[in-house]
Amino acid sequence: MLARFAAAAVASVVLLGVSAPTGLAGALHDAATAYYANLAKVAKVTSRETTMDYYQRLLDDQDMLLNEPAPAGYDQATWEISTHGIATLDLSLANQLLTDTITPMASIRGLGETFVRSSKDGSLQPVAVYVPSTYVPGKATPLIVFLHGNPQSETQLLAPRFVRELAEANGTILVAPYGRGYYDFRGTKEDVYDALDAAEKAFTVDPRKRFLAGYSMGGFSVFEVAPDRPNTWTAVMCISGALLGSDAPRLLAFMRGTPFYVLTGLKDESIPTAYPTITASFLSQQGVPVSFYSLPGGIHRLISLMPILTLAWSDMLHDIVRSAPPALGNAVLPSQAPVAGMKT
Repeated sequence: MLARFAAAAVASVVLLGVSAPTGLAGALHDAATAYYANLAKVAKVTSRETTMDYYQRLLDDQDMLLNEPAPAGYDQATWEISTHGIATLDLSLANQLLTDTITPMASIRGLGETFVRSSKDGSLQPVAVYVPSTYVPGKATPLIVFLHGNPQSETQLLAPRFVRELAEANGTILVAPYGRGYYDFRGTKEDVYDALDAAEKAFTVDPRKRFLAGYSMGGFSVFEVAPDRPNTWTAVMCISGALLGSDAPRLLAFMRGTPFYVLTGLKDESIPTAYPTITASFLSQQGVPVSFYSLPGGIHRLISLMPILTLAWSDMLHDIVRSAPPALGNAVLPSQAPVAGMKT
């Protein structure tokens, strides 16, 4: 924690020592200056462990807007839409904290950011939300709680245009909790369910269509989080993640009848495709309804998996269970996730 604080403090000196940029980058610069000056105030309402996270986002977003080229899988226009979306959400988050004005979740239409009061310690925890244009209060609407990867934030998960277009095309509300940045959401599962509970109060959610999905680290986390309230979830989706052996007994005890959707890119350089493939095979061997999707050429970027994600997303919403992967014999689940960086 002290090391992260020191690094952010140095970054602040650098930031304040240069001429201020303009436009969205300029707004991030100004918000970072104000945020750093009000750290003590902000820490009273956020958990102290994450206060500096939101400040660092402002610095990272400014650098991303000014210096980062489009990564593999993105054209420049798509990347710019994503970066502007991320920066806008993070700026909203900081401004809400600075002005003591929290955006009501029920007021969000399209892409937005808000905070939810933690049932664990009373702190305010950030949640990114997408509400499709088809949403009408009083009309039951599908909801997906979406868990981000590592290192990644909830804003980085929902801001890309292709994620929002997928939700829009299927009339799905998306809710993405931050989970305090904890690895595998272990120790912050309450934040996930607090976000779900807040969404069910804010919107008319179809109780027959509540889904849990996760990408990368989040794809491992769904198997840890879902069994806490097994009857809550209509189905569970794992994207570029896997079931660990330590999580299997509890999952099978409480969720053997729940459909699972497992996705992988065959050229994933961070989470080897063997991990999700073994997961799907194991679940199938245990009699769990599982659908498996693999994409030749798919890498560890969510955008590269859109062809199979589009299909799996629709299948999940429409209760379609496809064929599981070929049997692999006695599938042995991994004991831990590989140490690799997330690539949005």
